[in-house]
Amino acid sequence: MNWTYNVPIKFHEYDLKQMKNRLKNFDKNTLLIASKRVINTFDLDVSNFQVLDDSLSNPDIHLVEKVLEKISRPDLIVAIGGGSSIDLAKVISALYEYKDEDVLALIRFKKYLDNEINIPIVAIPTTAGTGSECTKWATIWDMDNLKKYSVDADYLYPVESWMVPELTCTMGYDLTLSTGLDALAHAMESYWSKASNSYTRVLARDSIRIISKYLPLVLDDLDNMEYRQKMLMGSFFAGLAFSNTRTTAAHSISYPLTMLYGINHGFAVSITLFEILKRNWKYLKEQELFLEAFGVNNLEEVLVWFKLVSGEKINLKNFGVKKEEIPNIVNLATTGGRMDNNPIVFSEEEIQDILNCCYK
Repeated sequence: MNWTYNVPIKFHEYDLKQMKNRLKNFDKNTLLIASKRVINTFDLDVSNFQVLDDSLSNPDIHLVEKVLEKISRPDLIVAIGGGSSIDLAKVISALYEYKDEDVLALIRFKKYLDNEINIPIVAIPTTAGTGSECTKWATIWDMDNLKKYSVDADYLYPVESWMVPELTCTMGYDLTLSTGLDALAHAMESYWSKASNSYTRVLARDSIRIISKYLPLVLDDLDNMEYRQKMLMGSFFAGLAFSNTRTTAAHSISYPLTMLYGINHGFAVSITLFEILKRNWKYLKEQELFLEAFGVNNLEEVLVWFKLVSGEKINLKNFGVKKEEIPNIVNLATTGGRMDNNPIVFSEEEIQDILNCCYK
């Protein structure tokens, strides 16, 4: 089979001391994106940077407008944080040259694709799950109109991504679980994506193998550095896989769950993941290798793993969704580039059936 693979990023694994030493090499023309919590927890010296430490969760159009007006043009952006921080760095890189124009129109009509003077990015993840340090796209929310957009361009791959396991140790139980499940979703959806190939499936299986073993272990021992390092590696492999395949139906259905109910992205994605796996199963290539990566013999044992890890709490009812509201979710659940990347493009009736099965 013919295939192409591309991730033009220089990856490094550092310890915290090495990371701090490298940060000293950057000058005042660098924009540092990091929350106050990250800066204070890791005692980062930010005196030499232009610093953006606003609330960065799920960046929306209004935050982007505010940030573009606030900052001076940097020569480099260093983003230390979860996917939202790294995504915001990508959006700044794409849109800064157009900051006096309408941000929503720029994103909707993709004018940023003509940008020839974008700002390079160094991505440093503090979670083991989003994979944004491996990709060329960013998620931006338009909460006013209940829409989700992607800013997507080849020049938005970070020039470097630094893997620092110590940075993930501040995650509590729920964030460790949700980001771990997000990484697992990236690997699984990459595996059955229409764009899947023999190379990405190897990466996805390696990710599944690591996460299925170490996510339960790290949840029982949150301070274990070996487990944290393994989870960061599992997330990294998932990022490498879906950076070339993108995600599918589980991500598509997750977006209205986040927009309408504020459900954390990792939980929103994982709610439907097993039901979608069942429906996609006959289209998966190398099924035995997929099960082997999970360390199981059949699909029901995959479900047992999910229940063991999540304590059966990852369902719609637990997150405050009412059964009569499911049709509203269905109306917003089909996202181009995600749903149509699934081996089956589910109808509205099939999406409703999936969500009904996820309501307990």
